[in-house]
Amino acid sequence: MYIDICINAISQTDFGLFADDTKLLGEASASSQIQSDSDALTEKLEEWQLSPNLAKCSVVHLGRQNPMYSYKMKGIDLTKSTCEKDLGVILSLDLKPEKHIGLVVRKASNTLWLLSQSLRYLDNHSKISAYTSYVRPQLEYATIIWSPYLKKDIDRIERVQKRFVKGLQGFRNLPLL
Repeated sequence: MYIDICINAISQTDFGLFADDTKLLGEASASSQIQSDSDALTEKLEEWQLSPNLAKCSVVHLGRQNPMYSYKMKGIDLTKSTCEKDLGVILSLDLKPEKHIGLVVRKASNTLWLLSQSLRYLDNHSKISAYTSYVRPQLEYATIIWSPYLKKDIDRIERVQKRFVKGLQGFRNLPLL
């Protein structure tokens, strides 16, 4: 129902929908169209007694030539953001994956530490199974979007994997190359 409301309200701007998230997408030159569709969407939602959470609404301006127009919802200026988390992936203005990789490595390292403490006395097969189930998915989620291309980012991810291998019986004395 929510998606139908959004589709019917937005007429001039490209948009993306996922569950209750809506993104209006457009070129800076089409700022009046984006604002018009934003107003129409807000009006349609209120007609159905739904209201957007303005604290979660923000504007991300991409591109060097972007004039950074201000957009409003319900008469309130939307906050301008330098990076946003969308479906678990952090997107920054420069579209570099560095912030996202930092978050992924931190979460995977924390999970790896918890596993190493919890599964200390288990055999290698069980540890590998736990690593494959809990840590690797964190390292691999949405890599098609944020695929690391800088050596330093690749090294950060590989360090988590090498730390896991060093924690296995029989591999403790291997150097972290």
